[in-house]
Amino acid sequence: MNQLRVLMMSPDEAARNAAVSALLQAGISARGCSTSLELFGLLSNSTYDAVVLNVGTLGEIGYALVARLHGSSPLGIVVTGNNLSLETRLRCLQSGADACLPPPHDPRELACILLALARRLPIGQDSAPVEEPGSGQWELRDQGWTLAAPSGTTISLSANERLIVRSLLEVAGRAVGRNELGDELREEGGGARSSGTRSIDVIVSRLRRKAELAGVMLPIRTVYRSGYLFPDQ
Repeated sequence: MNQLRVLMMSPDEAARNAAVSALLQAGISARGCSTSLELFGLLSNSTYDAVVLNVGTLGEIGYALVARLHGSSPLGIVVTGNNLSLETRLRCLQSGADACLPPPHDPRELACILLALARRLPIGQDSAPVEEPGSGQWELRDQGWTLAAPSGTTISLSANERLIVRSLLEVAGRAVGRNELGDELREEGGGARSSGTRSIDVIVSRLRRKAELAGVMLPIRTVYRSGYLFPDQ
């Protein structure tokens, strides 16, 4: 059997490094990363047999991440992380995870789970690469509630995110000021939605994070002393 190659994603650097070290000692080739964007970049450029995902703080996005990996290539998927309730573990397994390992756990147990997976995985064979964002059109679907990337990855939008993305896409290539975006939120939301410039920044920041967790880079650019811009497509 060839050496098992594992990629571990966890925002906790200390825990990630300790787990990678334990896997290396068990004879497993392991590498760590901190975000899903890094994860997809590494999967696109190298071949791995299994991934270990810390989804403790990802919520619904964690289930979508597991499902995307499960549907993209024949990877083994092990889920770890804090706050892994029974419901969370069941959702992860239903989304495509092979195993869930709630804390506290011994790194040796993780190594044994991965080695057990190796007995059924096509170790050493090239797997289909996870699709990376490419050139093409970003578009709104489902009456504007879903943002679709050129790669086919989709991102569910909140009411505020939907309005901002729609405003930017309608004038793609032109910067839209924060005040203008705020006016749009007030008009559409009847004054009930947060619409200050700080609120706009928070909404865009959360949307960028949501896209990153889905494995794509959102092309919305910050325009100094103005607002935001969605590049012309």
